[in-house]
Amino acid sequence: MAETKRRATGRTPRDGAHHPPRAWTGEKRIGVSDMTDAVHIYHSLQTLARRQGRATSELHTLYVLERFLERLTRTPYRDDLVLKGGVLLAAFALRRPTRDIDMQALDVTLDEAYLRRVVEAVAAIDADDGVDFDAETARVTPIRDEDEYSGLRIRLTAHLHTARLFVHMDVSTGDPIWPEPQLVELPGLLGDDFMIVGYPVATVIAEKTITMLQRGASNTRWRDYVDLRNLARRYPYRAGDVASAIAAVATHREVPLTSISDAVRGYDADAERKWAAWRSKTDIEEQSLPQLNDQLREIIAFLEPIMLGQLASEMHWNPEGQKWEPGAEDPLCE
Repeated sequence: MAETKRRATGRTPRDGAHHPPRAWTGEKRIGVSDMTDAVHIYHSLQTLARRQGRATSELHTLYVLERFLERLTRTPYRDDLVLKGGVLLAAFALRRPTRDIDMQALDVTLDEAYLRRVVEAVAAIDADDGVDFDAETARVTPIRDEDEYSGLRIRLTAHLHTARLFVHMDVSTGDPIWPEPQLVELPGLLGDDFMIVGYPVATVIAEKTITMLQRGASNTRWRDYVDLRNLARRYPYRAGDVASAIAAVATHREVPLTSISDAVRGYDADAERKWAAWRSKTDIEEQSLPQLNDQLREIIAFLEPIMLGQLASEMHWNPEGQKWEPGAEDPLCE
């Protein structure tokens, strides 16, 4: 495969970065280091799945993804890659079903040889996590989004006791990260939480917001609507921080900043049916509203004042009152 030389933007994580709080579930957490037997771990995940009413296969996959990332933090490549996407949301107490890892490469030449070195380093780590990553099965392919190159995808096989699982990791490069990558604490399904370099929450919000503008009423990335509403309902933000991140992403993608309300106007009854079907299929009803229009209404209340430039930078979002107001809340973005 021809080498693709592209440089990423971004900086190394700052010291003392904010570590978002995680919701306490009241469940006893068992340290992975205390369970060296893959059989024990396999069945512990089965028990956890029954307790939470989730599919065992879902938790097996999530476990393998998190253990891949935990091992990555013990390799020389730990500061090269920044976590984003669905797995990152667990750091903000917003875990949702996901089957792949999304990352951005910083200041490296992103090519097949580089990703293979990363996988080989991860697989070589001696860990008592019950997972066997088979680096020999790794396959690398380009990611194409609307006929434009947007990174590389690597796929490899992993084994946990009798389960044969797959790790999918998408790695992009070049997107702006504002204010800068941060160390976040990623919770483990069975304990042994770990620190990893991740997107700041302002950039998470910004990327999903600009995607809403780009796709308008044709957007079927329903998970973005779930994530935006949940982030707005859980944490305070400073208007200037969110606005700066949105402006950086919009400039990079060459998208003019306009009304979010206007952009999503046009969803019809068919869209409502698709929304309902997706909510049911992904078992995400508790994290979203039954009606798409109601879901969008809450998101618009959060984003529209920023998009229209109606807020002073010092204004703060009140997640309980669901409104922007003057105040001295400790914003998550700082």
